[in-house]
Amino acid sequence: MKKRMISPKSLKNLSQSNTEINQLTRESIETALLFLLEKKELKHISISELVKKAGVSRNAFYRNYKSKEEILELAYAKTSQNLMDKWQQLQKKVQEEGIQQSFTDFLQQQKGKVEDTKTFSNISQWIKDKTNQLNNR
Repeated sequence: MKKRMISPKSLKNLSQSNTEINQLTRESIETALLFLLEKKELKHISISELVKKAGVSRNAFYRNYKSKEEILELAYAKTSQNLMDKWQQLQKKVQEEGIQQSFTDFLQQQKGKVEDTKTFSNISQWIKDKTNQLNNR
């Protein structure tokens, strides 16, 4: 029997497809978690409930995340980095253009972009709980 070879282009396409599928899986899980956080606290959301809402398998969840807390930790890190990047851009703009904009104004702009919802309340509670756990060690 003749051995079949996969072309480099086919391998590249397969890799790209797998990357896109993994991204869709992560987005589905993240969206499902945010939806569930609208209804209840993180500690009351099971992995089974999360994957069912996301329409993915438990294996798909664990291929992408170690825990549901990790999803929030990654989102927190990404959001923090985005805020730091925006703050640095603002500082650069003030230095280059001499624009007088206070830190309070900057925070008000960012605050205006975020809606006050049950999701953010539950995430805030999770952050407080996590901080208390770290402080009590």
